Amino acid sequence: MKKFSLVIADEKESNKSVLKALLKDYPNFEAIALAFDWREAISIAQTMQADVLFINNNLLPSSESLETLAKECPEFTQIVYLGDSDAQAIYAFEYDFADYLLFPCDTERFDKCIQKLNNRLNIQPQLPLNNIQSLIEQLNDQEQTLVVKDSGRIKLIECSDIIWIGGAGNYVELYLVNEERPVLHRETLSAMENKLSNAGFIRIHRSILVRKKCISELKPTESGDYQVTLRNGHQLSLSRRYKSAMTGII
Repeated sequence: MKKFSLVIADEKESNKSVLKALLKDYPNFEAIALAFDWREAISIAQTMQADVLFINNNLLPSSESLETLAKECPEFTQIVYLGDSDAQAIYAFEYDFADYLLFPCDTERFDKCIQKLNNRLNIQPQLPLNNIQSLIEQLNDQEQTLVVKDSGRIKLIECSDIIWIGGAGNYVELYLVNEERPVLHRETLSAMENKLSNAGFIRIHRSILVRKKCISELKPTESGDYQVTLRNGHQLSLSRRYKSAMTGII
């Protein structure tokens, strides 16, 4: 079953709890973040490439904010608008949101909302990432290139520009040469390990992959682990479980 990521934006904790309880019956929809501000919700949807955004009217300062929401949310993010009045439903249809829910709603109405989301998400055009990745690999056998969706755009990142990778659930953070902030990529660390095993990356911790050429120093600790210093000065931990990755060095 295909899974979809979901962001919940509401100022009331009780509403968030109700939504999370309703979503338990739909395991293919995974809540990945909570937002307390409407602009924060847009930023999260862009950064984490969310498939769905549930946003309550109580976060929006005016009806004009809806236009900004519709314009700045990624095209691939389906919006479900929540409100406390039937009159607000017109805005959802005006901006072609996936649905409008008079909230809180019952399970029957929520099920119809999920059906609408499934219909939209399963028929909307998908970015041809697999085709792009295949083409890149054919054209450049020597240098691996990673295709990353970022805020509705496609970034091509050379694996040689990646220093290390940190795991964050169903996502990874890519730490790059000459970049202060990591790039978020929707893929598990295990999948990245398999993909980059031939590109010189090794696993030194359950949540860390490192490009071996970027390691400048190893220092044993009292616990039996090692402190790993990278060429850019960043320090990571090598756990005993993964010491075999350093065979020939340790």
